[in-house]
Amino acid sequence: MSSTGSTEGSRSSMDRRRFLKLSGAGVTGAFLLAAVGAGDVLAEPASELEREFEEAAAKYAVPVEVLLAMGYVNTRWEMPPPEASAYERGDLHGWGSYGIMALVQNPSSDTLGEASLLTGIPEARLKTDRKANIMGGAALLAESQGKKPSSLGGWLGAVNGRGGNGKMYRAVAGIGGGELYAEQISETLLKGAVERTKGGERVSLKARSLQTRMTSQGRVL
Repeated sequence: MSSTGSTEGSRSSMDRRRFLKLSGAGVTGAFLLAAVGAGDVLAEPASELEREFEEAAAKYAVPVEVLLAMGYVNTRWEMPPPEASAYERGDLHGWGSYGIMALVQNPSSDTLGEASLLTGIPEARLKTDRKANIMGGAALLAESQGKKPSSLGGWLGAVNGRGGNGKMYRAVAGIGGGELYAEQISETLLKGAVERTKGGERVSLKARSLQTRMTSQGRVL
C-alpha cells in the first residue's frame, strides 16, 4: 500500500472514531437518557428534522415515537457522513451503518439495500440524504412489523427484527438490531429525550408508556 493510501486509511479510521465519540453513536455503550415530559421545556416550533420524522411516519403508517427513539439511540439525531462507519474488514468501528436510522450494509446484512428496494430511493442517497434515510428506516419498520399492533410496545418486536409479524431482519444496528437494541429503544420511549443537534435543531420525544394505544396508522389514540 502506498504512503498516501495508508494516510487516507488512518484519517478515515480517525474520523470514524471521532464521530462515534462525539455523537454517542453505537448500540453497545451505555446511553444517558433524559427523562422529559411535554411541559419540561419551553415550546418551540417543530424543527425541520422533527417534520422529516413526522412525514416518514405518516407515509409508512408507523409510530413517529419509535422512529425518534431509534434516531436518538443511533446517533443522538445527528446525520453522520457515510465514511463515519462505512464497512471495513477488521475495523471494529466500520460495521457499515449509515445515517440517523442506521441502515446497514456489510457482508452479513443489507438493510440499506432493502430500504432502497422498499422506497425506490438509490442507496447512495439513503447514505447521505437525511430525509431519505429516515424514510428508509420507516419503510423497514413497517415491513418488519407487518400487521399493526394496538400498543406502542407492540412495535418493539419489529425493531428487534425477529419479533414482528412481517419480514425478519438481522443487523448490527437499526431495524434487526436484536434484543439489546430493542431494549434501548424501549428505555428511550419510557424516559423520553430532548436534544439540540450540532446544526441547532431541537428535537424532543415525550415519555410514553409502552401500553399507549395506537391506531392502525401508527398514531397515538
